[in-house]
Amino acid sequence: MIHVSVARPPRDADHANRLALEHVLTGADNINDGTVPYRDHAASLLDSPLWSFWRD
Repeated sequence: MIHVSVARPPRDADHANRLALEHVLTGADNINDGTVPYRDHAASLLDSPLWSFWRD
């Protein structure tokens, strides 16, 4: 698991959606395996200073 501390998390839905797309493109398993729906992942990024990813 990778934990990332974020100094300036997104403050609006548009920015969060663009970041979520970047996360999908990195191949993070917690996003691409269907465990966390894309929209839920984008919403979780809003004002969140800590993000977590995993890869198998």
